[in-house]
Amino acid sequence: MKIRPWNRKGADGIDSSSRVLELWEVSLQHGERTPVHQHDDREELVIALEGRGEVHRQDVAVELFPGHGVVVPAGISHSIVNGSGFPLRGLTVAIHRPVISALSSAEKVSAGELELLIDSIPLQIDCPSGLQAIIKLFETAGNLSEQIDEAIGLDTETGLRTLEDIEKQVMDAIVRIARAYEGGSNLFPPRF
Repeated sequence: MKIRPWNRKGADGIDSSSRVLELWEVSLQHGERTPVHQHDDREELVIALEGRGEVHRQDVAVELFPGHGVVVPAGISHSIVNGSGFPLRGLTVAIHRPVISALSSAEKVSAGELELLIDSIPLQIDCPSGLQAIIKLFETAGNLSEQIDEAIGLDTETGLRTLEDIEKQVMDAIVRIARAYEGGSNLFPPRF
């Protein structure tokens, strides 16, 4: 059995690591298998390049052959088995999920929580409630930003796009709060 990481090069030819994606080459002779294991923080796509085998996901065996891939969801125990009589060579593509261990479970938030917070903004709001809602929006968005940075990085295209989506939702919600302000035509002075 041989398992080795594949190097990834960027457009400039320099090694390019990623906190989201890993590539591994797996070579198994007849009768070999990878250890049964699971990854709580990533999904895997197992792709056969040469030979035949099976991916055992918990109690289910899924056939693996060239041109065929098997997805192993995060948290599922699995192994790759070669019982074909011939060598098996393939790739595993590990796709990390945005799971954050740096924040306590009390601090973790989801994009769904941000949406619920935005949906709960009333049609009319007083100044103290409006300011409290804005502060809560920024706290929630800040926690989400930290989670994105820890999970996939804010220097990745996916991380940056996700953060931009959150920022747009927060800004749209602030405009909505300003329009719902009961104390006048706008929560913000004219200079805004």
